[in-house]
Amino acid sequence: MLVSNQPVASPATLLTQTSVLTQTSVVLACVVAILAGCEPADPEPPASTTNDSPAVPAVAVEPKFEVKFLSWNLESEGSDPNVIGRQLGAMKRYDVYALSEVIPAALEVLERSLGDNYVSVLSQSGFNDRLAIIYDKTKFEAIKHFEIKEINHKYRYRAPLVVYLRHRATDSDFLVMNNHLARGKATVRQEQASKLVEWGRTQLLPVVALGDYNFDYVFETNKGNQAFSNMLQDNVWQWVEPEEWIDTNWFDNPEDPDGKDDYPGSMLDFAFVSGPAKTWTKRCRVIVRDGDFPDDATTSDHRPFELIVSRDD
Repeated sequence: MLVSNQPVASPATLLTQTSVLTQTSVVLACVVAILAGCEPADPEPPASTTNDSPAVPAVAVEPKFEVKFLSWNLESEGSDPNVIGRQLGAMKRYDVYALSEVIPAALEVLERSLGDNYVSVLSQSGFNDRLAIIYDKTKFEAIKHFEIKEINHKYRYRAPLVVYLRHRATDSDFLVMNNHLARGKATVRQEQASKLVEWGRTQLLPVVALGDYNFDYVFETNKGNQAFSNMLQDNVWQWVEPEEWIDTNWFDNPEDPDGKDDYPGSMLDFAFVSGPAKTWTKRCRVIVRDGDFPDDATTSDHRPFELIVSRDD
């Protein structure tokens, strides 16, 4: 019997060789499949071991009542409407504008500077120093507007202009009032302020009253004139004080000009609220722009101020 000198492979060795041949065959099969234009099948992903959470429905965001006002005395014939229009257009947009000393012929220029969304209401009283309220018609519906003729002394000054607005997003109603009280006649101004108190006392809707009140408020003494005291009588009106004390007006006597403000540290322009508006969140700020004071023949001798009100329902 012939005996082979070759060693006999162990079972473990045979298993390893078989595994190598199998892996080689799989690789070759994949290469052939790719060359033939076929994609090898992807292995099935392992089964998920976690439970998918159910989709959370989106929560509707309730509209918020917030209104941004800008008040500004434009100095009528003492400024250029085209320059004022460019200055208005350069500012950020507000929801409601309360403008005083408006020349009727300037209204179209002012509207155009703000864009197509804005609608204006111009007072009938005031001659060439009229009042205007301009509002964004996409945000508000104007229910009505009127002038309080009883507060216009002998029809020689400016009757308060009021617009009844409805905030479209929240269906909230309020009144916005624009005022420009008498400058030269202290007794007339005091009478106007007292009548504003009596009118405000009877109002059920929130009222926001803006404008040039000529109250001669001095920062150093924290006092205004007698008309200012009349306006605050019985707490019918709440004054929204500005965040920072900044002059709102410039005056240098043209008969003896010296390039200095004759009434530094004072203000003529104010924001007041009455009725339910007293509980709103309120913020008032005088707007300072580069080169605004001293004014010239084309610009206003007043600074604008903003009032932002909001309500948490």
